[in-house]
Amino acid sequence: MSKKQTKISSGKSSELDIINMILEDHKPLKELIEVMKDSEKELEERQEAFAQFAPLLISHAKPEEQSLYRYMKGDEELREGGFEGDVEHQLADQMVEEIMRTDDDDLWSARVKVLAELVEHHIEEEEEELLPDFKKHSESSDREKLGQLFLELKTKILERGGMDAPHERESHARH
Repeated sequence: MSKKQTKISSGKSSELDIINMILEDHKPLKELIEVMKDSEKELEERQEAFAQFAPLLISHAKPEEQSLYRYMKGDEELREGGFEGDVEHQLADQMVEEIMRTDDDDLWSARVKVLAELVEHHIEEEEEELLPDFKKHSESSDREKLGQLFLELKTKILERGGMDAPHERESHARH
């Protein structure tokens, strides 16, 4: 699919449609990505952005994997996109772990910028290609069921502070 493909719009579909939920989740992530990518910003401001970004990313990614991507991997037309999303999420998880263990400010800044660019690319691809394909190959009732599952999974993660894996519970911020 071309980069020029129209982004999916929320239109008249239900608030429980998983597509709408994902698009809403992307908004704060995009704002924080801009701060994290900006090398001109003070280190402290970028650290604060990352401290907010990491739990938002985890509370979005894990439910997306267990709902949307799982559904996609079961559909011949969507299968590859589901696996690609999983792989990109794994890379982002690894980057978050590395950033949390990084003490050197310059290395920390480089890793945060790479994470921000990786997630930015993932969001753009998801909004421009993956979600429109998913919408084309799914029924609104399936999207609403997946939205409900997404919401339930996300709520559970948020109740645990936004972080889901054991290594992420140890520390939420670098300093």
